[in-house]
Amino acid sequence: MVAKGHDFPGVTLVGALDADGPLHLPDFRAAERCVQLLAQVAGRAGRGEQPGRVLLQAFRTAEPAVLAAAAHDYAAFARDELARREALSFPPYARLCALRLQGNVEARVQAAAERLAGRARELQRRGGDPVEVLGPAPAPIARLRGKHRFQLLLRARDHRPLHGLCRALGEAPLPAGVELAVDVDPVALV
Repeated sequence: MVAKGHDFPGVTLVGALDADGPLHLPDFRAAERCVQLLAQVAGRAGRGEQPGRVLLQAFRTAEPAVLAAAAHDYAAFARDELARREALSFPPYARLCALRLQGNVEARVQAAAERLAGRARELQRRGGDPVEVLGPAPAPIARLRGKHRFQLLLRARDHRPLHGLCRALGEAPLPAGVELAVDVDPVALV
């Protein structure tokens, strides 16, 4: 509640326990979200007449996200994060499409994900612009509301071949009881 913008008058001390916790999420935006959350929390201390103080507790204090938040050096963090994303071909230097499959029978969902990934690779071999196929793998939240989940990611420099491949895969037949969700430019990978 404190981090999400509620104003509590008289707050002069804010502590963030496990400040590096968001970095453990399997998402390329994890460091960015960690810095945002710590900046929001820190902004709650000392809003009134009295100065504020912020204490961060982290297991990995040398993480760039934690250091940037502690030093309020967001420009350096953005510069380093953009360089990292460019080197690893993640947005904004590439486009992504997440294909998430779910169903009640884990083996059926996994087999469908493997067939879908095989189909994606086959379409790539036939020509066309390069789209990298990553996975399939169990989704970071592998079971949700009783459904088993697998995902694969498609990555390309340009959106045209990515959208074409996503469209083709979205029309592929699936076994009974398996659902597919296609998420172009996903906001989160969990």
